[in-house]
Amino acid sequence: MVVNKAAIKGVVPVYFATDREVAGESGLELSQISYGRAASNTFGYVTVSVPIIHKMGEVEAPGTNWFGIKEVEQDGKHFRIQKLARLSRQEFAAAIANPADSLMLFVHGYNVAFRDAAFKAAQIAFDANYKGRVMMYSWPSKGGLTDYDYDRESALFAPDGLFDLLQLIKKEGKVSRVIVIAHSLGSEVVLGALQQAALSQTTLGITELIFAAPDVDRDLYLQRANQIKAAAGAVTLYASSTDLALLASMEKAQSKSRMGFVTKNGPTLVPGIETIDVSAVGGEMFALNHSTYSTSRAVLGSVWIQDSHSRLIVIQAWNEPIRFD
Repeated sequence: MVVNKAAIKGVVPVYFATDREVAGESGLELSQISYGRAASNTFGYVTVSVPIIHKMGEVEAPGTNWFGIKEVEQDGKHFRIQKLARLSRQEFAAAIANPADSLMLFVHGYNVAFRDAAFKAAQIAFDANYKGRVMMYSWPSKGGLTDYDYDRESALFAPDGLFDLLQLIKKEGKVSRVIVIAHSLGSEVVLGALQQAALSQTTLGITELIFAAPDVDRDLYLQRANQIKAAAGAVTLYASSTDLALLASMEKAQSKSRMGFVTKNGPTLVPGIETIDVSAVGGEMFALNHSTYSTSRAVLGSVWIQDSHSRLIVIQAWNEPIRFD
């Protein structure tokens, strides 16, 4: 693929592991990656370009006109995959091994296709001016708004693969700092992997663990709180009272509350876990306010610049830009 360098603002390499079914034994195209569930991980990397018109918090994608015709993807207007490659487990381990480096691992949520997960991981890293290695774990979400039940079953299936990846990072990556960001239903995947670590008495070496709008039952969260705190040096939870996706999840599951939802009594607080109420900065009406953590300057700033002494932080909306120094 020929890249129009003048039309892009930056390029973000994203390493990946996935337990989606991947067709073929060599080479890799997006069409080979499905929502089927695989018994073991496939490894590789994807290079994502950020368009010159990019605005913080956005993942610019082709639109569709009144006639249902989709806009042609362009370097200068859209996030694009410029390269996609498969790596063996050994090649992957060698590629991420850098003791002086830090690593950000993004675990996506419900209704996310593989390419969209890559775009979101790249967007978070680019907007936060993150200089370390960027990685994603893409579990087999079906990528459809009406496929929540399939995705929830996949989230129960996926912890084995994530646990395998986290062990590989710990043993082979030898990076100085590991940041794990779990969004939405991806938090269920992370909790499952942490439970496996606890039961097997495995240390994963997670420096920071961030739950963004976690779609996890409140009772399960409280039950697993000690496992969560034991797994990471610092834990932060972003919650909101305006998250309509979590409201829908609560109703569907007949749950009293979700881990990432702020009720009229406030968020669920756990000693040792920093909770940040981002209700005031939620503005993604068409995304059901479910991605506030990655679209607001205020929240993007707090992901990387945190007050580790506070138990509850309420972020107020403001118009001043956040600096990432």
